[in-house]
Amino acid sequence: MPKRVVLLVVPPVDELDLVGPVEVFGTANRLLGGGRTPYAVEVVTTTRNRRVNGQNGLSLLAHRHYQDGGGHPDSVLLVCGVGARTMRDRALFGWLTRVAATARRLGSVCVGGFLLAEAGILEGRSATVHWRYAREFADRYPRVAVDPRPTWVQDGNIYTSAGISAGIDLALAWVEEDFGTAAAFKVARELVLFLRRPAGQDQVSASLEAQALHTKSMHELQVWMTEHLGRRLSVDALADRVAMSARNFARVFTQEFGTTPGRYLLQLRVEAARRLLEQTDKGLTHVAIACGFQSVDVMRRAFLRALGTTPLRYRRHFQTPAVRSRMRSAVLRGPLVAARREIAMAARVATTSNRWLKPSALHV
Repeated sequence: MPKRVVLLVVPPVDELDLVGPVEVFGTANRLLGGGRTPYAVEVVTTTRNRRVNGQNGLSLLAHRHYQDGGGHPDSVLLVCGVGARTMRDRALFGWLTRVAATARRLGSVCVGGFLLAEAGILEGRSATVHWRYAREFADRYPRVAVDPRPTWVQDGNIYTSAGISAGIDLALAWVEEDFGTAAAFKVARELVLFLRRPAGQDQVSASLEAQALHTKSMHELQVWMTEHLGRRLSVDALADRVAMSARNFARVFTQEFGTTPGRYLLQLRVEAARRLLEQTDKGLTHVAIACGFQSVDVMRRAFLRALGTTPLRYRRHFQTPAVRSRMRSAVLRGPLVAARREIAMAARVATTSNRWLKPSALHV
């Protein structure tokens, strides 16, 4: 049976908050079905005429009103506009509370976290919202541990996200939970995403901030640095790249990026290391060298300065479930178990080869 995903919409909404996740699940249906439909996606709304108005002029028609039957969903994703963060609707809050207790997953996009908090669902939990509304959220709901940095946060079966494009990241995370990392990357690749962000990725990264530049050569250098972090990127080498003297380059770079070349490079390397720690099972030495740190100790000191934690602790906290599961299974197999399995297989082949191979094949 397909997994039933219900998107509950409280209009008016930012269109991408809704259309982005719908596109992820629809793409998963096209690419992963194999003749079946992995997801049964349904859009429901709080308006009786089923009309969903977008804040940028687009209007959609939901399948039904959220209270009109529909059985028990596997997952529910709440999408609402910024104006809804102050709404009080006892019927809606009661419905959300029941869903939180019965559905496998309940998530929110952008300021949808306000409605979950108002319903009492986030009390004592960790959550995030769009960075612009994080302070307001923290003031209104002091019993919720709000973090304005991550793109999305999971606490039990409750998920909150930063909104807009982060709704896509959250939907991809659900696909990964359901069908594995390879499936999620297949969907992300089909959607032509530049970077698939895990939960711990900052809402605003150093790379994004640096793209608001006035000089084309500096923007191209920023992209080149991101792609060559494993190299020794000294100020002299970077200055040669843009045909400047080292002194003039350092001045221009600091003026346009708001930080020194060395500090910016360190930010890029820490971000790259975080992605590898979150999304792969590569060892710390491999991660350090790939991201341009001279050693694990140098990477450790950089993490402590930038994040207040070590790479190992960061991986334990933020590594994606699929990678963590793969690492555990590898430990359970172990070299001795694998060797015994290979010996047993070789023995079976040896005892059955004369019976299954053609006579001519035995002399090749």
